[in-house]
Amino acid sequence: MARKSYSEEQRDEIKQALLETMLKCITENGLIHSSVDSLCQKVGISKTFFYSLFDSKEELVMQALRYQQPKLLAYARKLMDEYKSDWRQGVKVFLQNCCYGAKNGIAVLSIEEEQEMRRYLSQENFQAFQRDQLIFFGKLLAVLGLSSENIDPRLFGNLALMMMMGYKAIPDTMPFLFPEAAEDMVDFQINAIVDAMEKDRINTKN
Repeated sequence: MARKSYSEEQRDEIKQALLETMLKCITENGLIHSSVDSLCQKVGISKTFFYSLFDSKEELVMQALRYQQPKLLAYARKLMDEYKSDWRQGVKVFLQNCCYGAKNGIAVLSIEEEQEMRRYLSQENFQAFQRDQLIFFGKLLAVLGLSSENIDPRLFGNLALMMMMGYKAIPDTMPFLFPEAAEDMVDFQINAIVDAMEKDRINTKN
């Protein structure tokens, strides 16, 4: 059987389809159910062609998370426009929708998935992704009207991601926590984060 050839435009379209499919898989099923075989079947390509686009599933995951970042920034801008008269509520809605990612189509890795990814990533790729994460959280702070000079993007990233991953970990990874209080826990954490952000926002204006 002759190997199918693809134009550059088709390659770009298929790459985008793989990125979007990967994000959907993370959101709906998690990485454990997202094999290269299943991804290729969903997009309608061969494994050989997949590996001409990405070196590994892990590289696809990293690229998919990067692909998601501009969408998150655009969503944050939209909320800031919608909630011009209530900045606090706009930020809370953004953090809530990110935290409940599975309900809103926002991909968040679980604790186990982050550990798996780290095992397979080279130090160089890991550091590159960390740099991209730092840039992203700096841009997100700016969209939310905050200064990276006053709020460390690394701290903001840690707080936001730990909240999201903690919620996702209940009850399977953290069975001794109380699942019935999980959403109240998220609300408490979001209010604490927004309190600190609002204080910095007021101080910056003054």
